[in-house]
Amino acid sequence: MKSDNNNSTRNTADNMKRLIKNFILILLTVMICSATTACSDSEDSTSPRRETGTTFRRSVLIYLAAQNSLGKAGASRLDSMEIVEGASRLTNNLDNVFLFIDDAKLPRLYCIYKYGRRTVIEKILTWSDDIYSTDPATLYSVLKTIDRDYPSKSYGLVLWSHGNGWLVTSNTVNTLRSNGFSARSFGIDVGLGGNLSDDTDASGITGPQMNISDMAQAIARSGVHLDYIFFDACLMQNIEVAYELKDVTDYVVGSATSTSAYGGYYTNLIPKALFSYPASDANVSLIASQYYYDAVDNASLHKYYKDYGNVNSVIKTAHLKELAQTTAPLVAKVFANKTTPQLNGIQTYYSHAIAYSPDYFDMGSAMKHILSNDDYQAWLMVAKKSIIQCNASPSFIMAYINDNPLPAKVNDRDNILGVSMFIPRALFDGKHGYPAFNTQFQSTAWYNDAGWSETEW
Repeated sequence: MKSDNNNSTRNTADNMKRLIKNFILILLTVMICSATTACSDSEDSTSPRRETGTTFRRSVLIYLAAQNSLGKAGASRLDSMEIVEGASRLTNNLDNVFLFIDDAKLPRLYCIYKYGRRTVIEKILTWSDDIYSTDPATLYSVLKTIDRDYPSKSYGLVLWSHGNGWLVTSNTVNTLRSNGFSARSFGIDVGLGGNLSDDTDASGITGPQMNISDMAQAIARSGVHLDYIFFDACLMQNIEVAYELKDVTDYVVGSATSTSAYGGYYTNLIPKALFSYPASDANVSLIASQYYYDAVDNASLHKYYKDYGNVNSVIKTAHLKELAQTTAPLVAKVFANKTTPQLNGIQTYYSHAIAYSPDYFDMGSAMKHILSNDDYQAWLMVAKKSIIQCNASPSFIMAYINDNPLPAKVNDRDNILGVSMFIPRALFDGKHGYPAFNTQFQSTAWYNDAGWSETEW
């Protein structure tokens, strides 16, 4: 999950130019940061650019699921300000930034675009009642509205919230909730009466999340095929997540590690990466590169991102089926009859010993350690068709314990791919103090297609 640690560290040490700039941004985002009171399509006849029949170049939805500790700490507000400034730097009047916000106030949807030299913030949709941003129906509705009213040649989706990868949770909007461990997938929405500070709903358990399979179905139902999905959330760059989404997007961009609550620096991300057109390998890879640069190497942003590091990557989904087919016989052989090989030395992005997740092993590092060299080299050739970029700092933050960062090292740099994978073990059978991760894993498409179903795990 994103940490709330960084938000409290924003201080008044900025120079006067920065203060003036932020003041202007606050004025620009007043309407974004205020609550709305009605639910309807915007009928604003004064909108300078709502001509009938216009086909836009690219529309990017930034989906802020922030009715949780991130919204409480102000991360969504700060990123909203950056989004406005980033949109103001676009040069193509046929590009749209859509901003959906669900925080402590009522949910709202905006379109931000350039009209000549003007930056326009247009209200598209508002809600009179609270909704769950983690309800797949909400994501579907927002995408459907955008596609209907702003048809575009190209679509991108940014998913901003807490995250915990592929894990299948029973605590969703539409399913029965259970006490105890609550595995996190994408997002947390505490709902009315929930506690924003500790991410719990009115019943006292972690607020509902969205399973990745449900997310994929919602996107497919909307009829919007995405050029890319960028997860601005922790631990979302798993092979299991990407494989679930392979039919609804051409690329998946995200971090295998925990990320800063500060999120992406949208002042740069929007004009320099999110709207790089068309959606080629090189242009989509700019998203990961720009995020990494701002979080790790951009000295002007160090006061926000600290020395926390990052490991991210870009996955091209067109070749994931081939990767699963190549992986299947290898997994079936190495893990047959519930065999578990020696796992020491494999790069790990999260440890089961910390809290709520299993171990998240780097896929490249894991396959290097458990396969023969010949099998690994053959597998790697196929894997690199899908995993087309990896950015990795020497160290990263594995987790935040009581808002304190827990540092970790990249110890297998030559072999990492920046994509994590799950390896089932007896430890995760539901009898050792952890959720039954092995059982959860069985419900993923990757489990069925990548040979795991043949291992008895």
